[in-house]
Amino acid sequence: MTEQLFSLQNSIDNQTTLQQFIERLKPLHVILSQNTYVKDMTNRLNRIIEDASSQPIMLFLGKERVGKTTLINSLLGRSLLEDSKNEPTHVNAFIKYGEQECIKAIFLDGMVATFDISKLNLLTVSTNECAEIIREHIDYLEIYIKHDLLKDVTIIDSIGLEVGANNTAYFSQSLLQRVDEVFFVLRAGSSATEDEVNFIKKLNTLGVTANLVINGIDQLDHKVESFIEKEKNVYGEYIGHSVAVSALNALQSRKTNNSQLLIDSRITQLTQLIQNLANNQQKKTRHVVELFINWLERFRKEVELIPFREPYVSAFANVEQYSSDFDLEFTRKQRDLALISAYEEEYASVSNVFKGVQTLYQLLQKLASDLYLRDPLVEKYEEIAVLYQKNVRDYRKLHVDYTMEYARLEKQYKKQTHQNLAFPIPREETQGVFLERINSLNKIQSQLTERLELIGKYEEFVRNNLYVIQNRLNELAKKRLSIIQGQVSDLNIQRKRERTYLKSYADKLTEFNCIIEAQSFLMDAILPYLLEQQLPISEQEKAHIRNTIECICATDLTHQALYKRLNIADTDDLLTQMDIDAKFKLIGLSLTEADILSEIPELPNVIEQ
Repeated sequence: MTEQLFSLQNSIDNQTTLQQFIERLKPLHVILSQNTYVKDMTNRLNRIIEDASSQPIMLFLGKERVGKTTLINSLLGRSLLEDSKNEPTHVNAFIKYGEQECIKAIFLDGMVATFDISKLNLLTVSTNECAEIIREHIDYLEIYIKHDLLKDVTIIDSIGLEVGANNTAYFSQSLLQRVDEVFFVLRAGSSATEDEVNFIKKLNTLGVTANLVINGIDQLDHKVESFIEKEKNVYGEYIGHSVAVSALNALQSRKTNNSQLLIDSRITQLTQLIQNLANNQQKKTRHVVELFINWLERFRKEVELIPFREPYVSAFANVEQYSSDFDLEFTRKQRDLALISAYEEEYASVSNVFKGVQTLYQLLQKLASDLYLRDPLVEKYEEIAVLYQKNVRDYRKLHVDYTMEYARLEKQYKKQTHQNLAFPIPREETQGVFLERINSLNKIQSQLTERLELIGKYEEFVRNNLYVIQNRLNELAKKRLSIIQGQVSDLNIQRKRERTYLKSYADKLTEFNCIIEAQSFLMDAILPYLLEQQLPISEQEKAHIRNTIECICATDLTHQALYKRLNIADTDDLLTQMDIDAKFKLIGLSLTEADILSEIPELPNVIEQ
């Protein structure tokens, strides 16, 4: 039982601030995924969630033929990626941990295709005409291999920097925004060119401090340190850590089992640096927060333009034009109204599920009767709370037994000695039945002591975890309300399919209802969390976030006047009838420690003989 207590406590405590933030964003992604118009913003949000939930992403960046691919191969200890001198890498590849080695190609249209690991050369460097056609449509690759380093990080083998005019270099900014650390790779002996230096400086303006990796130190021998110092004198203030390695020697050492060659390659220093950077949870949290702030600003612009762009404009105009043409059958109307009534009744029940719950006993009764309030964490808490109450009941019963036995002893003692009972009893009087009753009382007292110890252990757990479980139960109730709303949405969709093609314009318009839901979620769930939790956000950023979300919510997509016109022909439209969220507000569970603790009679002392 003690192990179960610790296990549950650890599962609660181990949720980091970043994990809690990501859990808040997931429902927002689900809401937005219902609308194809904001598909790009939905995909961007999903990418933030996925990257934040995965290991830190390390990007190896540099010009062609500086040895990025060879360097990554040396970190992995195998020639995984083709490091052809004639053909550079043509596609960005995310290298992740996987028990089963394979490749996933993510195409520009969002399609995903899986390939055997043997096809890696075809997808990255092959000049085969078929391969080139495939690569034209690939956004990036995900390569899954089994390697311990990848349990901590994801590594990106990138295409080379594109050199532009006026001593500039270019790399995909959208990819840069996804990564947690950048390793800028230089060939040993070849100083960074002006365009590379300018690029490193530009990264700083984007909030990215690159780490410098000098590859090919086997070509410089003892001149390595002087070369690094020379580079730092030019742009050292713009870089973070720096390390010099020989990727070729590292690969060769593993092929020949030459430990000295491995040491001389310094590849283990780079591996250690990567692992140290991967453990910087605060930096990763800050990075995710910055991505979300940028996402919010883009989403604001998208939402503000919706009422002035297609398909919203046409859908709105056509619904106005054809609203008077709808004619629903009477039986269908009765069916849908009955369903609405049933959903409304269930919604009202869930909204009031915690109404009147003022004690732990009442809470346990609710958990036993309402299955939607259950999950593994709640069930563990319930299990221990039941044990707590059972031991309290057992203790009280034993205490009653003790009191009754004590009363019998007291009565019998007074009857035989004509004196009031007082301890210690004279030795000559503790024989026979008196001794029997005293032993019985002490035995009960021992049992009471054992029960009290168990009660203390269970009581501490129930008290310490009350607010965590209480929040979880409120979330489960909210989830159930969302499911009911989803059932209404499904009914609405089914009903629309039964209408004539003219109603398709109204369907297009109602697609934007998820934007309305997203507006509410941002204001009610996201904004308070960002303002109140200990996230790495400045006061200025908090003010900016509040203003951005308020601007998003200021865009009115409800169009109540239009819905009233629709009601002339469609008086039982679910969008207008099912306004249960306004009718019923969830009464949250709000117990205190005093509410859940039981009164326990005082433990009697041992009777000395």
